[in-house]
Amino acid sequence: MVGVKMGTPVNLDAVLGRLYTALSSADVETWVSLHSDDVVFNVNGSTPVSGRTCGANTILTELLPLLFSRLEPGMAQIGINWKVMCADDRRVTVIFQGRARTLEGKDYNNRYIQILEFDDKQKICEVWEFFDTALAENVLFAPGQTAPDSTAAFEY
Repeated sequence: MVGVKMGTPVNLDAVLGRLYTALSSADVETWVSLHSDDVVFNVNGSTPVSGRTCGANTILTELLPLLFSRLEPGMAQIGINWKVMCADDRRVTVIFQGRARTLEGKDYNNRYIQILEFDDKQKICEVWEFFDTALAENVLFAPGQTAPDSTAAFEY
């Protein structure tokens, strides 16, 4: 690999900087622009956001509202303290933290690992995400809350 910074090809390093800055500042427009229209999210666990969700629009309208509607507005900082753990020319594994407070005033501080795959246009085309699902189930989601009908099984 030519031009490696932080173990990441320079072209992907710039995208990652924009991605996690947008995520931590709730800049949805920039965050969405970094994903392909047909992006696929595979989220581990059995939470209401777990499973396989296809398409940027579906993620934006069905998946993200399940998460962010439960958080105190202006308090969420997801995507902070990120670090690339390994990378090749199309995939990057990143560990990062999130800090937030629920509408009920409970702290929701979690750690995440994302494996991101990029297409030829340097857009994120697939994501595999892992986090403390027990914390999410106990603090973030309401009992009995389920995933949208559009969600399928996690794949890799």
